[in-house]
Amino acid sequence: MNIFRKLFNFFQAKANTMIDNQYELEDAIEEQLNRLKEELSYTTEHLNKVKALAIRVKNDNDEYAAKAKKSENEAVAILKKVQLNQIDIYEGDRLAREALIKKEALLAKVKATAAERDKLDYKVELLKGNVAMIQSNISDWEKELDALKAEIKLIEAEQNINKQMTHLNAQSIDDRLKFLKEKTQEFQDLKEQPDDYINLDDAVDFTLDDTVSKANEDLKKLKEELGIKNSN
Repeated sequence: MNIFRKLFNFFQAKANTMIDNQYELEDAIEEQLNRLKEELSYTTEHLNKVKALAIRVKNDNDEYAAKAKKSENEAVAILKKVQLNQIDIYEGDRLAREALIKKEALLAKVKATAAERDKLDYKVELLKGNVAMIQSNISDWEKELDALKAEIKLIEAEQNINKQMTHLNAQSIDDRLKFLKEKTQEFQDLKEQPDDYINLDDAVDFTLDDTVSKANEDLKKLKEELGIKNSN
């Protein structure tokens, strides 16, 4: 096999192996991207649910705190009525006590919901960090995929060039070498021509003499036609 053909086959096989590996890597990256996007979708959905729950717990906490303050204000109002003798002292104590018991129950809910709200707020921040990290990973993988696709296009372009050059096979190279050898031999033969071979300069001189003679004859005829005497 001609050395050029061997080299061509070697690089062609290498290019094929390379692009096969690139395609496998592209599939792996796309698979990883799909997993990350699924994870992003799940984490984002979970984040939104936790956010909604945190908002609801915060609203409950605010509501319990407001009701506790209201119950305390009710107890104060009842005791003022007792001071003004508007209601019986025993009845006033009973109503005020009930208001304060209600207040304490509400404050217990405030404390519980505050702790729950803090945990949910922490979880929201944690999930936000996870979402940001997944998005960053997706961005990195997408950049890697774009770079890989560009590399694959380059390899494919090189393969197309190689395919277009398949006509330049060993036979065509041999034909060119043969042609060059023939031309070299012709030039060698020309250098070794015999002494009686017509010299190019002689041929040119002969042609010029013949042309001058013909021009003189034509000039003489024109003068005769015009009635101009020829000079001696």
